[in-house]
Amino acid sequence: MLRDLAYHFRRGDPVATVAVGLLILVAVGFLVYASSFGNRLFWDDDDFFLKNSYVHEWRYFPRYFSENVIAGTGLNSNYWRPVLLTAFALEWHLWDTWAPGWHVTNTFFHVADAVLLFGLLLVLFRRRGLALITALVFLVHPAQTEAVSYANSLGDSLSVFFMLCGALFYHQARTDPKQNRWAFWAGAFLAYPLALGSKETAIIYPALLWLMELYMGRGRSWVRRFLEPVRRLWPWLLAAGGYILLRATALNFQNTFNLYNAQNAFTQSVWVRLLTFCRSLVTYVTLIFWPAELHMERSQPFVTALGSDPLTILGIILLVGLAVLILFTYRRLPEISFGAVWFLIGLAPTSNIAVPINGVFYEHWLYLPLAGASFAIFSGLTHLGKIIPPLWTRRIGAGALAVILVALATRTVLRNREWRDPITFYNQTLRYSPGSYRIWNNLGMAYADSNQPTEAERAYRQAIQLDPTVAVAFHNLGNLKRGAGDYPAAEENYRHALELDPDFLFTYPQLAEVYYREGKCAEAEAVLANYAARAAQKQQHP
Repeated sequence: MLRDLAYHFRRGDPVATVAVGLLILVAVGFLVYASSFGNRLFWDDDDFFLKNSYVHEWRYFPRYFSENVIAGTGLNSNYWRPVLLTAFALEWHLWDTWAPGWHVTNTFFHVADAVLLFGLLLVLFRRRGLALITALVFLVHPAQTEAVSYANSLGDSLSVFFMLCGALFYHQARTDPKQNRWAFWAGAFLAYPLALGSKETAIIYPALLWLMELYMGRGRSWVRRFLEPVRRLWPWLLAAGGYILLRATALNFQNTFNLYNAQNAFTQSVWVRLLTFCRSLVTYVTLIFWPAELHMERSQPFVTALGSDPLTILGIILLVGLAVLILFTYRRLPEISFGAVWFLIGLAPTSNIAVPINGVFYEHWLYLPLAGASFAIFSGLTHLGKIIPPLWTRRIGAGALAVILVALATRTVLRNREWRDPITFYNQTLRYSPGSYRIWNNLGMAYADSNQPTEAERAYRQAIQLDPTVAVAFHNLGNLKRGAGDYPAAEENYRHALELDPDFLFTYPQLAEVYYREGKCAEAEAVLANYAARAAQKQQHP
């Protein structure tokens, strides 16, 4: 059976092509990411679903659409992701705290994205080998691990899943000669709110549809190619405008258009953000070709002047080079320009250029752009191969591709192991980011959970040394001392935490308990009264 399938695949049979692609991608995807199934749940998994009461009880379902994604943990963020919360709630009722189930779900959607990507490239360009290679690289590239091995990152693969489904529906609606195309148009449109409800970066979905239109309309005049798609895409553009309006008003939980929630050179200057993005672009391209040093909490400074950083200048050269490449290859080598434009569109919502978001650089922001970059790269290599004698092209190309895929898959497996538990993960991250307050504090909590109080205290004190103005590490150190029965030390750390941040509500009940254990009942009652007043005020003015 498999031999017959392979024979029909080589003959270009469309059913066999889809079947072979599906089998290969599913088998490879689950084989590579099986190494993540034994990993634990940690870090933001706590806030997003493990301790999120909204996820645990369906009675809170209406709040998914009116409150921020971690409101069920008593925290505030500016993320509005009702579809993601729904997915987490389904997983919670299916898996509870069984970590392998959560990781299998992430792997499933990642594999599904690879399959959908293969299908979309296949129907757009009819090059089954190139489509399959691109999907395989997208699937096994180690830069994707941050979006797959980290359970909380389901939003990346889920939003891309809906966007790719919608793109396929859109292509079918545009090319199907039948009259009952309304179902495909409806599917293409409904995919947008589902994607936006999974993650905010899906705002670019209309741009991807426009890109498809641009390449489906080759041969027409430039004006028609660029402007005619607007006539078809107006519902999506209207939906994007409505979403932006909602995020600016009813769904603006903190500061939608400045997630730093502060005024500095980066948030106030588009020029600074553009220069900083150009520097990030160098790191993105480096990771695509050489994904060796993978880690969270990358510290990248803001670039305030053009000549202050050679990497920024290199990034500008890369950006200009991509623009020239797109223009030069649009007619003769459309696959290359298509992939390059996809890459830039994918990076747009995390570039910080239009809106300052929650960071400068994260590896999982490459999740969708990597598909376009891979398509452009391997398309270029296949065209380059036409210059070489065919026999050598087939042998060398097949061998090189096999080596590349095996190397990428191996690095992914190794990276998955670095995600296996919080202590391993945080220590690995600190090798690259020793100055991260957040990682040291999280490492302390991981040691405390593992009943290693000496190591936990060392990590908390390192965090306090890095930034003595933040209350969290003092609170956690107070918890550690309270658990050890050292109530005077616990009281001191709790009080210091509240001096730094009187609105850090988690500390009040703990300090009150310490006061009660010390026999200071009046102080305990005063703390609880203060806690009740601040909690009520926070509910009125979240």
